[in-house]
Amino acid sequence: MFSDNVNRNKPPKSLNRKISINIKNPEFFQMKNGLKVLVSENHKLPLVRVTLELDCDPFLEKDKAGIKKVFGQMLRSGTKNYSKKKLDEIIDYLGISLYTSFFETSISTLKKNLDKSIFIVSDILMNSKFDNSKELEKIIKQRIVDIDLSEKDPSAILQRVRNVLYFGKDHPYGEYETYDTIKNITLNDLKKLYNKYYVPNMFYLSFVGDISKKEAKKLCDLYFSKWEKKSDISDSFDTPPIKKEFVVPTETEIDIVDVPSLTQSTICFGGPVCLRKNDPIYFSSVIANGILGGGAQSRLFLNLRERKAYTYGAYSVLKHDKNIGYFSVYTQVRNNVTEKAIRDILKEIVEIKNHKVSYDELNIKKNEIIGQFILDLEDPSRIGDLFICELKNNLPNGFYKDYLNKIQSVSVEDVYQSCKKFFSIRNGRIIIIGKADDILPKIKELGYPIRYFDQFGSFLKDEK
Repeated sequence: MFSDNVNRNKPPKSLNRKISINIKNPEFFQMKNGLKVLVSENHKLPLVRVTLELDCDPFLEKDKAGIKKVFGQMLRSGTKNYSKKKLDEIIDYLGISLYTSFFETSISTLKKNLDKSIFIVSDILMNSKFDNSKELEKIIKQRIVDIDLSEKDPSAILQRVRNVLYFGKDHPYGEYETYDTIKNITLNDLKKLYNKYYVPNMFYLSFVGDISKKEAKKLCDLYFSKWEKKSDISDSFDTPPIKKEFVVPTETEIDIVDVPSLTQSTICFGGPVCLRKNDPIYFSSVIANGILGGGAQSRLFLNLRERKAYTYGAYSVLKHDKNIGYFSVYTQVRNNVTEKAIRDILKEIVEIKNHKVSYDELNIKKNEIIGQFILDLEDPSRIGDLFICELKNNLPNGFYKDYLNKIQSVSVEDVYQSCKKFFSIRNGRIIIIGKADDILPKIKELGYPIRYFDQFGSFLKDEK
């Protein structure tokens, strides 16, 4: 029998070697009309993915909340060249995978159909008519059905209330669609949105796959050169400035949305934070959140699921954003353990904030992040997405090429500083979507002020 003295229950120490990954920079060029183009060649398969991505600041939809979702669906409702029916027939015939939203339009196609596919995409981007009233009526009816379903879904209620309480209803991240706002959307509103934002100088165009820069330039000259640039787009749609500061509770409070039919509590703890990808603390913060609640080996998951069996899962999110992000912990538990689960969530946050993580924890999480990043790069389209992200977020050149080395260089002390900065229980919100009668007696024992809100985030009353 072969034997050794290695303790196989203990993970190996990180060697902290410089990691080299072979990411070839996409070819880049900019057209005269301002359209920015990236080409990432990969000739393994005769496939090409083409994506047009809008680069604009968030804006309020106000009394037409939901218009961006409707817009994305209406992009396929007809152009100057094709009716919706004809457009659908061509897409089916060519076998194109087409995706449209307000912020992105993309196709995946065989190389032999690329020319025709690009024509379809350019036609949608440049010639959408927004005159199909029947299609708009159909989309609005479906959105209303979706709203009705979301009002009965505790996870959807939590997301809506969380956004309102974190950011406020007067912020793009805090507003939400209702029956009234959806019904308020007209074809003319969609045209106004289209005329303002669908201009070439606000888009990135990426080609990924079986295509060269020379071929991409030829296609761009053929199909996008007539797309007219606009230098002044300030007056065509109301976009008030985004507020940068947010009102947070002076002390941690419990915010309850009472849904008497529920047998489980959907819980969220957290609040808004300021974290951007170009912040020096970004990489250590990714690891810090990963250790706290970023997967099946995280502290929250191991505690609330594995040890206590309160839930199927418990996770944390530390969301970066160039405007405002947030930190949140999420879980769903039985009504009778709601208070215990909250205590354990807060306990884990206090523990990771006050005591440094172990080297083993740090190295395990580093290896997990590194492995996932390398796995993601197996998808060629992911590379193009990363470089567009660099440009849109004003990241240093080579940000993603050096991503793994930045992760590898994070120390225990770096993680500790990130935990101290972002993980606090002093003035967060404990949001609970659940049956108040069942959970209230124990919740009161936590000692935090309790406030009631409706399922749209409007304040109802304080618990006395």
